[in-house]
Amino acid sequence: MKRVYNNSRNIIWRYIAVVGILVMGCRKTDFPEVSAPAYLRVFNCLTYNVSVGNKDAPQPFITMLIDPQLDAAGVPIGADVTFDFLATRGPLARPYPDAGNTTLWQKEFPGTAKVPVGPIVNGYDLSGYGMVKSGKHRFLFMNRPRSNDPFYTLPASARKKVLIDTTVNLDQGEIYTMNILEKSVYTRETGVYLRKEQFTKIPLSDSLVYTNFYNLSAEGFAKTYVFDLSNNDNTCIGDTMNVFYSLYKQDNTPVNGYKNVYATKITRSQEPVVQPYTNFPLFPDATASHIYAGLAGQLFNILKPGLPPEQDYLNSNSKGSYTSFALGATAPPAVFVLGGDVRTGMVISVYSGIYNPRSFATINTVEYVNGNMYITTLQRRYDPPIYK
Repeated sequence: MKRVYNNSRNIIWRYIAVVGILVMGCRKTDFPEVSAPAYLRVFNCLTYNVSVGNKDAPQPFITMLIDPQLDAAGVPIGADVTFDFLATRGPLARPYPDAGNTTLWQKEFPGTAKVPVGPIVNGYDLSGYGMVKSGKHRFLFMNRPRSNDPFYTLPASARKKVLIDTTVNLDQGEIYTMNILEKSVYTRETGVYLRKEQFTKIPLSDSLVYTNFYNLSAEGFAKTYVFDLSNNDNTCIGDTMNVFYSLYKQDNTPVNGYKNVYATKITRSQEPVVQPYTNFPLFPDATASHIYAGLAGQLFNILKPGLPPEQDYLNSNSKGSYTSFALGATAPPAVFVLGGDVRTGMVISVYSGIYNPRSFATINTVEYVNGNMYITTLQRRYDPPIYK
């Protein structure tokens, strides 16, 4: 019996060793090491609507090339990093890479790309950011046909349409958000917006949910927007607006003391300056458990300065004076519904330790761009579940 046990044990250990070698080999192949990395997340915020005036213009379907190699005719034939099929971003950028996405078209970088992603830094999970070698890099963003054909299989004539050609410097260990933006509605010029994030460097409490806000719309977007009197979707806002928030608990009523609270002011700008964070408590409802927040929701009203936040603007055409967004199971209707955690909105509730679920505070960035509202959520490190 002892001999049989030892033989079985040897077979098991040999199997584990073989599997380990195969896994290590696959990992080395799929995720090449990046020395001295910076951490980068890239979004395509271009949302052209096809019209008679721009029907022949390239649509915003993009290939991103970092440090491209060009042939004698200037056509890309390779790059240090090639990220293909970059479509317009979705309303919610989750705190982890879009690796579960099985579609070919991508809503952000790193998406499903075979690139290593960021680690946990100062307690913040950077797995939604791709690792890129630090230093100076040339970025080429190429318009490409809307097809499933990989970029380098396209004919040379389809690999010559340069949307943006720029050089940026990425500092080692720093975290960057890059947006492809329309700079001006008057010129239709596009460009890269690169913001160096600071959330790992400033003191943020793990008992508070943080949000900062940006209006990255093109110059002239609000001034030239044509309001249809029958249109009451309120997706256009002015260049200077105030933000108010309300928190909702399980019975769909506002949490006491958290109705129409002033948060901050938003001013349209494409200067890559980090805006200050506003915050609210992870557990604002005194009757809720301090392990799980319970079904919750958040509503943010964005109003022209001077307008009272308690008024209902949702079902009228405010002509740029109002918009709103909401997250979570108990939030009331809003212009933009951004999703978030299906139970708790801006709060992440997951199976952690012995608790299923447990709620954790997040750091959120809200970006309004040319009539679209986007949110990027960053999660803190949490303990894996303990199964009984």
